[in-house]
Amino acid sequence: NPAQGSSAGSALGTFAPCPSSPNVSVPQVSAFSTWEKELHKMVFDPRYLLLNPEERKQIFEQFVKTRVREEYKEKKNKLLLAKEEFKKLLEESKLSPRTTFKEFAEKHGRDQRFRLVQKKKDQEHFFNQFILILKKRDKENRIRLRKMR
Repeated sequence: NPAQGSSAGSALGTFAPCPSSPNVSVPQVSAFSTWEKELHKMVFDPRYLLLNPEERKQIFEQFVKTRVREEYKEKKNKLLLAKEEFKKLLEESKLSPRTTFKEFAEKHGRDQRFRLVQKKKDQEHFFNQFILILKKRDKENRIRLRKMR
């Protein structure tokens, strides 16, 4: 079959959405699954049948590696965005160095920016980092005022 030799390079699309062929259903293949668990989702896809048996698993493995990297980047970017939004909330909240996390959470817990950071441990960590900066600034200001006297 002449299509077999030229299809391997573009066959990665077997496991990914295919915008050029909207009428071909795309199997929802998990990047964190195994060949054996995902095989039943792909066997009836016409693009899958273009590949020889050796290519199929090889292309699947390439797809999984690529998709894992993409998902990792997406998750990292989402966390960075959540952290930035949380920091903006901290800055806008006019906190004092004596504010506790509990007080902050009670007052701002319903704010979308607060909820973007999903783990309480991370919320507390970002809050404590911010409070440390406030305390340092406060101490520097007190020292500066003493020197002025």
